[in-house]
Amino acid sequence: MSLRGSHGLVRLVVLVALGIAALVPATGLASRMARLPALAAAPAAIETTGTVTVQRAPDGSFRYLVNGTPQTFIGMGYNPIYRHLSDEQRAANYDRDFGLLAEAGVNHITGWDADKGYEQDKFDELTLDYAHKYGLGVVMPFFLPADGDYEDRALLNALLQEAALKIERFRDHPALRMWGVGNEVLTDMPPSESNRETFLRFRLQLADLFHALDPNHPVIYREAEDTFVPEIKALLELSGRSRPWLVYGTNVYSQELERILKDWPSHGLDVPLVVSEFGAEPDWLGSRSLGYVAMWRAIRQYPDYVLGGAPYVWTTEGPEPVDRKWGLMDAESRPVDDTFELLAGEWRQERGAEPR
Repeated sequence: MSLRGSHGLVRLVVLVALGIAALVPATGLASRMARLPALAAAPAAIETTGTVTVQRAPDGSFRYLVNGTPQTFIGMGYNPIYRHLSDEQRAANYDRDFGLLAEAGVNHITGWDADKGYEQDKFDELTLDYAHKYGLGVVMPFFLPADGDYEDRALLNALLQEAALKIERFRDHPALRMWGVGNEVLTDMPPSESNRETFLRFRLQLADLFHALDPNHPVIYREAEDTFVPEIKALLELSGRSRPWLVYGTNVYSQELERILKDWPSHGLDVPLVVSEFGAEPDWLGSRSLGYVAMWRAIRQYPDYVLGGAPYVWTTEGPEPVDRKWGLMDAESRPVDDTFELLAGEWRQERGAEPR
């Protein structure tokens, strides 16, 4: 069943997955609802090319499994702007970049679509094809605007329809690992208690949609540090549903990382953690590279509930001004200092891999 090009059908699928008829105008609702049972079973019939799961062990620890094989999430925030290039030039750049990443022991790339008001490159089939070629998994982003009015039914409908189309387009690709639904939305959201509460409810409904239409890949929500964990926990408890496919991503650029990791179980959120972005200041340990390595080693001290992490960021030539500071590579994917190579040494040892 193809969703592409059929907004009415997308809306029906959204309703099935979420049970939120209130998001659709009342006109004609009864006739639409009559068709829902047949559509509800459709996702179960989809044949997928891979399954990614988060498994909870009897001792309470978590394991991240890709096609049944345990993996440590070794990621890279991937931010180059290649959208203005031809497909041939993009492919050549992906060959170069992904070859370097795979050689370093990286097994995931993460992205953003858009973030902080800047337009990122959007991962597409070409990106995923070349990632798969090099054994890299992709956290496929889905943008949620921090300045959006989440009490606006039209906005919610548009986001639900866009999500359903994106899920249908990419869910069967073998490079897909997780859906990255939103990034630091609460951090960047203008202060409004009612809009924040509405966003949290909608964001949970949207995560449920991703899982309903693609039960074979986890959903990760990325936020700054652990600031909003109590609110997220309260909402999950209020929903009364277990979501073993949910992952929390923490973005950390401070020396709070050790505390955040150590304290994670005390929140009682009962979901695993990925350090979805991290970056070190050069004055922490005398050099930037030593700071990044120390952060990675801290991440690996808690393997029972921290699945892994992804440093920020691949290139200094990304769309955000801060990329000039945090980028590990220049415009030609050459290291700007020894940070990438020192991290690669950690990662190769982690995976038992040797440079090719």
